[in-house]
Amino acid sequence: MPLLAGDIRLARSANMADVPEGGGPPSAQLLTSGRSNEIFPDISEETRTVGRVEIYQIFGLLRNTDRAALLGSNVILAQPPADPNVSVTLLSLKDPFATRADIARRIEAGMSPGTEWSGYLLENHFVTMRSVTLLQRPGMKPPIIGRTYVLVYLEGQAGERRQRIKVKSTATETRIFTEIVGNALVDFEAQVTTCELFDGLLYDFPGSPPSRTYARQSTKTALRETVYSDTGMFYGAGRLTAATEIADSWINVDSITTQIVPNSRTESATVDQRPSARQLITLATAPRKVEVGITPHTKRVKIGEENVGQIYVDQLRPLPEPNTLFIDYWSMGTRYTITDDGTGRLVGAGGGAVSYLTGAVNYTLKFLPDIGSDITLTHGTRLAYTDRSAQGAQVRAPEFAFMIESEGEFDRLIPGSLNVKYPSGGVLRTVTDNGTGALAGAATGVVDYPSRSVLLRPTLMPDAGAELQIECEVDALVTENLAPGAPDAGGFITLTLAQQPAAGTLAVSWVTARNTSNTAGAKLTTTTATKKTDVTYTIRSVPEYYEPSSNGGGVVNWPRSD
Repeated sequence: MPLLAGDIRLARSANMADVPEGGGPPSAQLLTSGRSNEIFPDISEETRTVGRVEIYQIFGLLRNTDRAALLGSNVILAQPPADPNVSVTLLSLKDPFATRADIARRIEAGMSPGTEWSGYLLENHFVTMRSVTLLQRPGMKPPIIGRTYVLVYLEGQAGERRQRIKVKSTATETRIFTEIVGNALVDFEAQVTTCELFDGLLYDFPGSPPSRTYARQSTKTALRETVYSDTGMFYGAGRLTAATEIADSWINVDSITTQIVPNSRTESATVDQRPSARQLITLATAPRKVEVGITPHTKRVKIGEENVGQIYVDQLRPLPEPNTLFIDYWSMGTRYTITDDGTGRLVGAGGGAVSYLTGAVNYTLKFLPDIGSDITLTHGTRLAYTDRSAQGAQVRAPEFAFMIESEGEFDRLIPGSLNVKYPSGGVLRTVTDNGTGALAGAATGVVDYPSRSVLLRPTLMPDAGAELQIECEVDALVTENLAPGAPDAGGFITLTLAQQPAAGTLAVSWVTARNTSNTAGAKLTTTTATKKTDVTYTIRSVPEYYEPSSNGGGVVNWPRSD
């Protein structure tokens, strides 16, 4: 007999109430399809304010009476709630007699009890108390704020009491206690931490008295740490963010996480606070481009139950260089990366901003990070490489002054024949003279043709170990000794040469003599200057000093200065 519409129905449990004994085996009451509030009641104002977890057990029934094998069935959550603050999650314990308490323990088993904590409950604590007092050895690490711990009394025995507590805040101090040992009072120090809890105690938990051995009594309440682990398959529903087809193996949804335990805490960001080479940077572009790998600096944020979220704030030291920040995190086993775009904005699998002036970084993850994973912040800095070209005193560009060798002592350069080459940035640069005594091309400077002397100022920095390649033509220098006549009324002298000189090659030298008279202690300084458009040659001559004669004064003759 084939299955007909209505053969598979959902049935209520024996106790459809959100109480510890709720749940239980299936009842004969069937749920009506499409009817509101058949499983969950309306959300109260208190629940909407502080949050609440409501657990109900329902069953799937096959009402067909034949003996044909049922090949399989499944249950799906077809549509998530319209209210973003409400979520529905399905879980199967494979136990038709499970109660709400059993289901809650399975959900809480995600934080399973671990090793006993390095301290114990100090004295008795009672139901509804929203704080606990713990005793430890001095110097031990106090409880971590936001971490979940487990109080266990009569562990493994009938009447066992167990409750998970989450620490909201702590206050630690060192106290002096007294214990009677051999009819004598012995003082000892102990560290006492008072922990404020998010929820009050559900049971009375007897604690242990102060002990100088820092050990709890075996019959008293133990405090255990918790270890996060996946305890079962939870099923939910998410809305598609992109159109998909039935044959698609990948789909995009708004979120793959759901909220099982209500959380009234909110996340807020505070910047510029100071809590306790994947990229290249350009140092200079002139005279050549200089790129170096960044100095890597890495910071890690460990994700635990107490700090899991999507908004984080951190302080980077040393200050990050633009376009060098990488933020990597893991969500559901997949790695995601956020980077800065060089302007202070964070882009990628999240968003936020980074200040290059203060090092403050405020970032929001696109997905919830996995508990137990790390958020890694990697950034670069110019700490090892600094471009100081625009700082402090300016250093003159390199200059080269040299004389071109020739076989003849009186050889001179032919104007326009000089060609100088040098490598810069792996490219051969060329310098030429313009025939009038000036250099052009990849350098500036002057050339004196008669003396074959060159002053070269490269416009580009030569490569390390570079050599100048010089090509030129020389010719014999004609020398004439002339005996000019007396200067005319304007002080000009006319010289007549035997040959027509080449342009820019004429050099005239003469000797002068001067007799001076002065009182004792005077000295004579002469200066000769030759000016061109971009350089001045200066020769300074200081004659030898002579003591004045002791013949009673008169005229002092100084030696001639050439």
